[in-house]
Amino acid sequence: MWSSNPNPRVPSMLEAIDIKASKPVDITGGAAQPNILTGTPNMINTQSISDSPILQSALKTSPFSTVSIPDPGLAPPDEDAPHGHYKFTKPRRENRQESRNEGEPPEIAYLEGKTDHTTKYGPSIDRLRLSIETFSPQIARIRITPWSKAQRWEIPNDFVPISQSRIVQRGPFHQKDWKAEIAFSDTADAGFAVVRESDSTPVFDSRDCPISYCDHYLEISTQLPKDTFVYGLGEVTGPFLREAGSRYAFWARDAQTPLHENAYSSLPIFLAMNKGKAFGVYLHNSNALDMVYDGSKITYKVVGGILDFFVYTGPSYEDVIQQHQMVTGFPRLPPYYSLGYHQCRWFYDTTEKLHESRTKNIRAQIPVDVFWLDIDFVKYIRDEMHAHNHKLVAILDPGVKCNVPDYKPWSRGVDLDVFIKNGNSKYPRDFVGKVWPGHVVFPDWTHPNIQKYWDEMFEEWLQIMPVDGIWHDMNECSNFVNGDVWEIGGDAAKDEILIPTGEETVEDMAKASANEADKSVDKDKAAVITDTPETPTGETTAPAQEGDAPEEPEPSGAKAKDEREPSFDPSKPISIRNPPYSINHGGNDEPLSARSISVESVHHNGFTEYELHNLFGHLNCKATYNTMTKLRPNERPFILTRSVFAGTGKYASKWLGDNFSTWESMRLSISGMLNMQIFGIPHIGADVGGFSDVPSEELLLRWFQLGSMYPFCRNHNMPNTPSQEAHISDVVARVAKKYLNLRYRLLPFWYTVFESVARQGGSVVQPVWAVYPPQTNSHFRHVLSNNNDEFLVGQKLLVLPVVQEGVEKVNAWIPSGLWYDIFTGEVIGSRLDNFMDLDAPREEMPIYVREGSVIPMHYQKSGKTTVDFRASGLSLLIVFDQNSMATGNLYLDDGATFAKEHSRVKFSALMSGDQRKIILTAEGSFGYAETPVARQEITVREVIIMGTSAHAHLTPKITPTRIILESNSSTEIDI
Repeated sequence: MWSSNPNPRVPSMLEAIDIKASKPVDITGGAAQPNILTGTPNMINTQSISDSPILQSALKTSPFSTVSIPDPGLAPPDEDAPHGHYKFTKPRRENRQESRNEGEPPEIAYLEGKTDHTTKYGPSIDRLRLSIETFSPQIARIRITPWSKAQRWEIPNDFVPISQSRIVQRGPFHQKDWKAEIAFSDTADAGFAVVRESDSTPVFDSRDCPISYCDHYLEISTQLPKDTFVYGLGEVTGPFLREAGSRYAFWARDAQTPLHENAYSSLPIFLAMNKGKAFGVYLHNSNALDMVYDGSKITYKVVGGILDFFVYTGPSYEDVIQQHQMVTGFPRLPPYYSLGYHQCRWFYDTTEKLHESRTKNIRAQIPVDVFWLDIDFVKYIRDEMHAHNHKLVAILDPGVKCNVPDYKPWSRGVDLDVFIKNGNSKYPRDFVGKVWPGHVVFPDWTHPNIQKYWDEMFEEWLQIMPVDGIWHDMNECSNFVNGDVWEIGGDAAKDEILIPTGEETVEDMAKASANEADKSVDKDKAAVITDTPETPTGETTAPAQEGDAPEEPEPSGAKAKDEREPSFDPSKPISIRNPPYSINHGGNDEPLSARSISVESVHHNGFTEYELHNLFGHLNCKATYNTMTKLRPNERPFILTRSVFAGTGKYASKWLGDNFSTWESMRLSISGMLNMQIFGIPHIGADVGGFSDVPSEELLLRWFQLGSMYPFCRNHNMPNTPSQEAHISDVVARVAKKYLNLRYRLLPFWYTVFESVARQGGSVVQPVWAVYPPQTNSHFRHVLSNNNDEFLVGQKLLVLPVVQEGVEKVNAWIPSGLWYDIFTGEVIGSRLDNFMDLDAPREEMPIYVREGSVIPMHYQKSGKTTVDFRASGLSLLIVFDQNSMATGNLYLDDGATFAKEHSRVKFSALMSGDQRKIILTAEGSFGYAETPVARQEITVREVIIMGTSAHAHLTPKITPTRIILESNSSTEIDI
């Protein structure tokens, strides 16, 4: 929304100001000037004084309401500020209580620039206000806004709620661990920093860095401490450790996982590791931007909005992730079935094909919980699936076919006026794009009628197609043409050739999709590896002649050239279609409207796609979540999305998009999975086997091994390609059966980890070094630079996937201590961290359990669905440490509803000195059981024991038993 300071705390002297007497003031102190984006005056905004009782009525008007109140605490501007640079000055009163939060006031500075200064990106705003305030003891909030509080776009709190109510304190860090330092000066070293006090590390440092603040270009840098490693910066396919010398673009884009380029989501957050400690920075801005990482600093280049940073001081990797979720929202707890295995195929267009898939998986003893339907989905099959305890998920793209008589999704939307407008003041109408149905319009998720419309359409659709879950694809938002179809070349008739007629078969649409993919993806830049280079059809490659100089390829992706030629012409008004700064969109400065909705398109209240584009997928998921909880109040929704923003984890899960059937694509899925934990999207996975192309048998079985340890596990691929389901060959079926059944046995452990993250934040999977930091700085640098394939699940299971063809060993970094093979009980480890070569035959992926762990599991060894496994009861895998102790946790509820009944139990196990008995203690709440008569207790049917106090290998001892554990009780188990 157009605002200045959300949820402010205002000095009491402002309470008595009469707003009726105020006059609009623009950013230069003269008459109110029109805002370039909306045509409305650039006036001081009311949001900054929303806590004033006298002013509450003014806040109920449109977002363009104005109150003219100069800041009484700031000194008048200095007209002699250095050319192109801001001078930092102190406010007159340094201790004003005007924090948006309870407690200490913010640090305030006033930034003065030269009056009427014009940069190469447009006129500079010459008066700025810097505020650094305490969001929590470990989170600082930095805001730089125009001093006059002129209207500028900010993300409305309704869209991405920012709330201090989620603050959770862990460990000893309940005291404030940061301070603000401001260099009040007009020299080059002017600036500010946020410093972590516990070790004097600057975690945001703009000192000695220039600041630019124009209407459509904002720039600021933060310097990084020496030997800092950077992660996050998404959504970009690439190595987990981000490369210096890269320019990362943030603009949601329908692109098939190209290497180093922006893809489906905008997530402007990074996590940094320095000397074994972590910090992070999140920019709360939905406009297009670049983040340039040169190894020593990160520079933000933003084309609109304000600078609103949240600085996370850590100090641990997990602390940073939790702090980000405190700001943007904790992820929701997914339904239990969604943690099972999902089978999808773009071509289940008949009942027979779904029958065939289900039958073949059952015969191969592959557990499957969910079958998915792409755009060719079959109606009236849900009841049959439910009879076998399977769930059904169907795709729902956002484009609504338009100009079709008696098509209610369109006609009702027109009645409620809920579609995005074209932004053409001369010929206003709904924006029209092109996707699978042909001409389409797109929902405006900001419209006050949109939830009513979405509820009505869903209610009718679910009566016809009563699926269990929703799959939102193409919600970046994708468009098959650049902008509005009626404005392409000024001739709408030409576009009719490109528009589907509605009579195409699924095969026609599949071919069209392949053609579109070929047009949009440069496979040289995509995350693919081919055995032999191929020459595109119709081209020839002449052999190089002696003496020929090789052509240097043009830089692309995040490695593209740093300098951007500005398009600002002071004699012409700035156009948001071609802003003065071009971000590295698509690795090649593509227009922001490329294959998407035009940036000039208008949403409710005058918001434009220029501001809202990156929020489309997020608001889409929010609306669907609200609808599903209204229509099915007793069911936890399952929603999968391709595009996300900060906070989307509250509403939806995500997959990593249209990947490739290549070894490199499989390997990079690990970095994508780990990065999504940083972004607050823990329920994440990649399409097992790859979406495009055909995997080899070796690749597919290795991918099933890895995919069984994704938080979200789904197999999916294109039509007109061979099946890559688990049953396609004996060896693939054998491997998939082994690892998917292990996943199902571990679901009580997985679910417990997910519940902890939903309740207090954190990650589900982690890089090993984040939980067990190397013991020396040099070792730490080596590990962070070279170890990006192995990972932990719930900090206790060490997963060592094979991600290279023909390889049957893994070189793994093993933290100090003992680790036990989850299948055999074989022990590895030592007192020191070590890299070790471990055997990984073709049909095996090493998985180890950390000593000192109690892992809750399902008792049943194999089954068809989560229903079978849940009914079988519990086993406990107890892996003793070198002191003969082990601990673990278990969370149980019905896995499906919002019912409050649950059990949350902490297990402690102690082995007797003669190693003949175990004392098992259970503490916590026992409010849930599978049957009413079993409440207040938990039944354990089996105990599996690994580890001894003598540090020797002990073959896993399985103790069939039936233990009834009650609250705060101990039980002796003979072994």
